[in-house]
Amino acid sequence: MAAGIEMFRDMSLTVPPGATAALRTALIEAAVAPWRFDAERAEEIKRNAVSFEDVLLFRHDASDQLPAAGLTLWGRESGYYVPNIVPLEARSLSYSQYNSILTDFVDRIARPVCDRLGVGIELSSGSQSLDDWTTEDVATRLRRFSAAANKSTGASHPMDQRRWFDFLVASHLSEKELDVETLARWLREVDGWDEETAYDLAGNYQNALALLTYYDEH
Repeated sequence: MAAGIEMFRDMSLTVPPGATAALRTALIEAAVAPWRFDAERAEEIKRNAVSFEDVLLFRHDASDQLPAAGLTLWGRESGYYVPNIVPLEARSLSYSQYNSILTDFVDRIARPVCDRLGVGIELSSGSQSLDDWTTEDVATRLRRFSAAANKSTGASHPMDQRRWFDFLVASHLSEKELDVETLARWLREVDGWDEETAYDLAGNYQNALALLTYYDEH
């Protein structure tokens, strides 16, 4: 089984002081097929936004390999970041499609521009494991529970329950709470739990940590 799960990649551009305008212009001018800058849609998003940050919207035309999609670059004090990539014709994008579209944008447009202007570019990994989300101790306790547990009964057996509680307490003390959806996906995709039990355990995790936090505060 895989050690990690597929994740949507993040990208951010960090500009030197005073270089934002030059970066903006260069990104727009670098948009060539299958990419194009959609000025009208970008202005529409800016008008409807609750903040005043700059917005750039690029469209990727459909190809044999990738579907049509819209990629947004949202401005912030340090530069730009990609909050989302949305399908323009399909109902949704798979992790692979999303990440491939982002990588294509980076390779064709963002990286050449950033290299020329001395702009920093950060691109997160498309695969992450427990060690990316929590401490080594918490990850070890979860793996220990999952490896030894009866996957048909969850954490109901006394020994399984004890290992589960060990994980819950360690996670609470670490102050690095796992995302519920991510935990369920890890249990299912990496360690082979069925979907229903994985989400039951993830829900139990969320409720248990809320209770432990309440106990600490009262």
